[in-house]
Amino acid sequence: MVKSETYQGGYDALLKRIQGRTAPLEFAAGEALPSLDEDLTPLRTQVTIPDKPDNGSTYAVKRWRLQSEFEGQPELLALHGLVIANLRKDGFPDHTPALFQKLWAEHGDFFLRRLPLRWLVSAVMTFGDHGANEAQRQTGRSLSLLFSMMKLYEFERLYSGKPPQEAYSTEHKYGADLPLGIPAYSLKGGGLDAAILSRIWKESGEDPVIEPLAKHLLDAINTDPGTLFRRLRIMSGERIQTLENKNQHPIPVPPGNVKRDPSKITWGVVATVNEDLDKAVAFAAHHIDLGADQVVLFGEDAEALPIELSHHPKILVIVADESVISQDQKERLPGRNARKAFYFNRARRKVSLDWLAMLDTDEFLVPDRPIPEILAEIPADAAFLNLSVVEKFAGSMDAFRPPAKEWTLSKAEKNRLYPVYSPYVANLMLGPADPRLFIRAKIPNVRVVNFGIKYEKRAATNGFTPEDLVVAHDHADSLSSFLNQMPRRLDQGYARRSDGNVDIRATLETLDMDGESTELEDFFNEIAKARPEVLAALEDAGDLRRIDLKLDEKIEDLIQEIAK
Repeated sequence: MVKSETYQGGYDALLKRIQGRTAPLEFAAGEALPSLDEDLTPLRTQVTIPDKPDNGSTYAVKRWRLQSEFEGQPELLALHGLVIANLRKDGFPDHTPALFQKLWAEHGDFFLRRLPLRWLVSAVMTFGDHGANEAQRQTGRSLSLLFSMMKLYEFERLYSGKPPQEAYSTEHKYGADLPLGIPAYSLKGGGLDAAILSRIWKESGEDPVIEPLAKHLLDAINTDPGTLFRRLRIMSGERIQTLENKNQHPIPVPPGNVKRDPSKITWGVVATVNEDLDKAVAFAAHHIDLGADQVVLFGEDAEALPIELSHHPKILVIVADESVISQDQKERLPGRNARKAFYFNRARRKVSLDWLAMLDTDEFLVPDRPIPEILAEIPADAAFLNLSVVEKFAGSMDAFRPPAKEWTLSKAEKNRLYPVYSPYVANLMLGPADPRLFIRAKIPNVRVVNFGIKYEKRAATNGFTPEDLVVAHDHADSLSSFLNQMPRRLDQGYARRSDGNVDIRATLETLDMDGESTELEDFFNEIAKARPEVLAALEDAGDLRRIDLKLDEKIEDLIQEIAK
C-alpha cells in the first residue's frame, strides 16, 4: 500500500527547498564584518541610521534591512542581527563564529536587556549551530527545537477559537491514540514537561556564555500565561481536583465528638508488644509522662508482657488470648500488622476516650505543646490525624530524619551520601514512612487497617496532618538490635512498597546473610547509622530533627509511681 506523505518527495525534496535559501551573502569591495580585535563597546551608544545600499550586494541589502528594523536603537543590535544572518548561510567570513562568541561574551547582558524575544531565540539557535563547545551546541539545539515546535503548535491552536491563555476543559477528552503510537501524557502525574525544561536548564549551566541567555528564555516560558506548559499546569490542577472530589469519602464527624476545651479532651495510645520488653516499658513511660489518659498494651505471649505495668491506673496490659481473639480470627489474620489493627479496633470499642493513636512500642508521640491543646484545634470535619514520622539515626541520642522525599537535599547529594542503597531503600529509612493514625475514638462504623481507616468499605479521606505533632520512630538503635529483630521483621514487617519503590525486604534478601559476610553491616551503616557527614548535610539543609526523649528519666518516674 502506498503511504501518503505530508511532504511530497520526502526529506530530500525538503532539503533542496531549504538549501536554495542559504546561499552566502556577497560582500562588495570595502564591505566587511568587524574584526575580532575591534572594540565594539561604542556601538552600544551609537544610534542606528539606515544606510540604503547603492552597490546592490546582498550583504549591503541585508545590512540596510536590519538597520531599518533597529533604526534609532543601538548599532550593536543591528550588528548582532547581521552576524546571525551571515551564520545562517552556507558560507561566511572565517571569523564570523568567533565574532558571534565575542558579542555574547562581552555584551550578553546588554542583549538580554535590549533585544526582543524573537532575536534572543535567533541567538540561541545560532549557538546550536556554531557553539564553541558541546554545552553551547546542545543547549542551543534543544532550545531551537523547543521554540520551533512551540511556534508550530501555538499557531495551529489559534484555529481552535480559544485564546492562548485559556486551557482546554479536562471533561471532554477525545478518545483517540496519539500519532505514531506515542504513549499518552498523564495530566495527573505526567512529568514530561518538567523533564524537558529542567534538563535544558541544567545543561545550560555548563557554559557561562550561553547560560544567561538560555535561562532568560526559559524564565520567559515559565512566566508567560499563554504557553502549552502553563495550560498543562492548569489542566493538571483541574484534573487532580476533579479526581480528588470524585474520590472524597469522608467519615461523618458527629458534633458531639468535637471538643474545644483541652481540659475535657481525653486521649490514649495502643500498641502490640513484641519481644522487646524494655521498649514496651519505655513506650508506656513516655506517653504517661505526656499525659495520656490510657496506655493499652496487647501481647500474644503472656511471658513477654510487662504485666507489672498494669498496676498503674492508666496502663492496661492485655494478653491476647481466646477471650480477645479466637483461633479462627487468628487464622484469618495471619500477619502481625493485621492483628495489630484488630487489637486497636477492639481497644477503641472498649476504652472511653476521645482520641486514640495506633503505634508500635518503638514509636513515640512528640508534640510541640500539650496534646489536648493540639487536639482541641483540629478541624471539626477531620475524623483522624495523619501523623508525620521521623526515624532515629542509630548510634545517636537525639538525631532523627523525616522520609527522604521530604528532604531539601538534591538527588545528587542524596546519592553522594547514600552511594549504594539510595535507589533501593524507600525514603532512606528502615521503617515505613507512612503517616501514623490518631483517630477520634468514638466515631461509629469505622474500621482501622494498617496505616488507613475504612468507612463503608472504602478508604476514608478526611484526615488532617498537624504540624506540631509527629511520631519519633526508634527503629534500630544498634547493629545488634537490627540483626536480632530482622527474622521477625522479614517475616512480618518489612514486606511493603512505598511510592513504587522496591520494598526493603526484597533489598535485604539480596544481601549475603552469612555470618562471615559484612554486607548486612555495610547496609546498616549506610542507611541507619548516624554518620557525621550525613548529620552535617541534613542539619545544614534544615532536614535534621533533634529530639531528646529522655526515656530513662521517664521510666524511673513511672517506676516510682507504680511503687507508691
